[in-house]
Amino acid sequence: MKVFYPGPCLIAVVLALWFSGINLSAAEPAKPNHKALTFVYIHGFGGEKRSPQFCKNMREFLNAAGDESRVVNYRWDSVKVDPLRAGASWKSSQKRADQEAQRFRKDIIDHLESRQSPYVLVGFSVGSRVILRAMEDIDYPLKNLAGIYFLGSAMTRDTTLADSAALPAGMKIINYHSPLRDTVHSAAFNFMSEIPAGGQVGFDDAAVFENRRVSCAHTHKGVGVHIDYSGLAGAIASLELYRRGVRIPGRTKFNVVTRVAEGSMWWNKILNVRVLLDKGPAIIEIEQHNMRPGYFRALRISAGGNRTRIVRGENLHAILEELGVECNGA
Repeated sequence: MKVFYPGPCLIAVVLALWFSGINLSAAEPAKPNHKALTFVYIHGFGGEKRSPQFCKNMREFLNAAGDESRVVNYRWDSVKVDPLRAGASWKSSQKRADQEAQRFRKDIIDHLESRQSPYVLVGFSVGSRVILRAMEDIDYPLKNLAGIYFLGSAMTRDTTLADSAALPAGMKIINYHSPLRDTVHSAAFNFMSEIPAGGQVGFDDAAVFENRRVSCAHTHKGVGVHIDYSGLAGAIASLELYRRGVRIPGRTKFNVVTRVAEGSMWWNKILNVRVLLDKGPAIIEIEQHNMRPGYFRALRISAGGNRTRIVRGENLHAILEELGVECNGA
């Protein structure tokens, strides 16, 4: 990929277009060309969740993309919070998650495997514990498992899979963790545990988990601007579709190559890839803005840690294609 450095006149024209509101990344819906995925979301602490925001966001993204993949909300009784007995409620929720794992395996994993239907598991907070416990009870690679994502996982950082045989070859659990904005973990979880949550600081076992730092809050407030984990729904769906060869048509936005800061407060690090740029290997970090979840940027990371924005836009597939990322690279 050639990196373009524009002159001052061209920059002025582009800025004028930017502020005039012209959409440079309009796209037509994708045409389904794969066996539809099933995204299974399992909610966290606080009782049975009938309509999680994450599922709503993902369905909206898939519908807009014209993709036939479906989203399943796995409803389970994760114990309602008793403000007067919060600690006891939390301990009960952990026990309930361990008990729920057997039903989850039978109703979800075994069912989808028997149908040879590709699926992605997404566990939020203590919901990730249900997935992990279900996986520990399986001693063979799951042929139809396409991916696993943990969001703000409510398990201690030293947690791992007792037996990782269920993971297909080369697959790791993607762990989105939020060191700065997840106040539920930094306050409540750390009050009840001497070991911090993997959903706050990442998991220690790099052989099982791939930790990706985000800037998400643990809870959805219901009003105003949302920066909780539900904002990752579209990005996760987009990444999984790309891996299966699906392309959502679109273009990147005009980019002025520029150095950027770490972005730990406002950006979610959704993917790291290695690509060939200027005839040499390069490390690229794809970030999603946490207040504008449909906006992404690709940063080239130098050996010295310098971060340079080289591609940006509202179509993640267009960004990945411009970088030359192969299907199995996402």
